[in-house]
Parts: sequence; structure tokens; C-alpha cells
Amino acid sequence: MSAPSSRATASEARDIDAPTTQPRKRGPKVDVEQTLRRKREILRGAARLFDKVGYHGVNMSMIAEAAGLKKPTLYHYISGKDEILFMLHELFIGTLRQNTDARLESGADALAVLRGVVEDVFKLIHDYPGYIRAFFEHFRELDPKKQAPIAAKRDEYVTLIISVVRKAMTEGTVRKADPTLTAHCLFGICNWAYQWYRPHKDPAPEVIATKCWNIFLNGLAPR
Repeated sequence: MSAPSSRATASEARDIDAPTTQPRKRGPKVDVEQTLRRKREILRGAARLFDKVGYHGVNMSMIAEAAGLKKPTLYHYISGKDEILFMLHELFIGTLRQNTDARLESGADALAVLRGVVEDVFKLIHDYPGYIRAFFEHFRELDPKKQAPIAAKRDEYVTLIISVVRKAMTEGTVRKADPTLTAHCLFGICNWAYQWYRPHKDPAPEVIATKCWNIFLNGLAPR
């Protein structure tokens, strides 16, 4: 979701949209690469369908057709919609965490890290709207065994951002308040944007993210 600071997102984008040329020779490594490539194609097609007709309106036949596969072949790569949904959740929360960790490791200050959260979400909404809708709307459809690891990763990420908010307050770059509530207000500004942000009509995600960040940081009261 960010421009200069979203290295992990850019990496994910290259991975998801990697070229699909056929390898010249086969072998264990090639087979693994082909399987991963095919899964990425299935994931992309399924995410578009989820965004267009909703998770519950999509069946495996539709996913197979979107991926250019026969339905029996699809099951060679994916066990069902639940696995696809789990992969979408892992990709989203994994990208957010990877980007935040990278900023922290680079020595970015607390405000830069928090701004990066807003940028990341808008960038992902712009680039992968179907993925984001599935993440925010269909967590409860995951199998309970798959819900647990995703919930744990979400909680870890939220806890990390709360700690960054607390650090900013300690440093005096934002006024002291409830760190947990402040973090959730930050998430509320960017996470709900998938409902109203139109990737192909509204300004670039970096532009919208900057405006939302300024509203969050400076508030609405005249000064």
C-alpha cells in the first residue's frame, strides 16, 4: 500500500503476477514452481469472482473456468474454496506484517511506521480489491482450524501497531491517549476504505492515503 515504503507489497505483486511461461525442462524444482504458478493463477481468478459476485455466489466450477482448468484438474491444486480463502487471508496479513517489520528494521520512526500502515492498506485495496473484500468480509467462513492461525497473526499485527502508537506517544510525536483505541481508529480509517475507494476512478492510493493520514494526524478541529 505504500509507494517508496512498500517493498514487501511490491515483492508480493511480482510474485502473484509472475510470468507464466512454460519451463524448458522438468524436475522436482520445476514441478514445485509450476504448482505455485498455477495456484497463483487460481487465486487471482477466484479473488476476482469473490469481488464480483461474492464469496457465497462462487462455486468451484466457476473458479476452474476462470483459471482455464477442468474441474478435476482444479482439485489437483486446490482442495476447495476454503483453502483459497485461507490463502487470501495469509497473503493480506502477511504483506502488512512484512512491510511493517521492514520499516521497523530500517529504523523508521513511529510516525513513519504508522503512516505506512495507511499506505499499505490503500495500495492493497487498489491492486487486489477481491483479496481485500474476502479478507474483511469472510473471515468467519474459514474452517475453525484455519481461523485460529489467521486470528493469531491478526492479533500479533494489531499488538505490534499498538506498541508503535505507544512509542509515538512516549516520544511526544502524537498526544497521549489510549494507545489501543488510537490504533483501532487508525485501522478504521484505512480498513473501511475498501467499501468506498474506487481504484480506477479515485486518485492514486498514495494520494488518498496521504489525505487520510493528515486527517488522522491533525484532526478536524480548526487551529
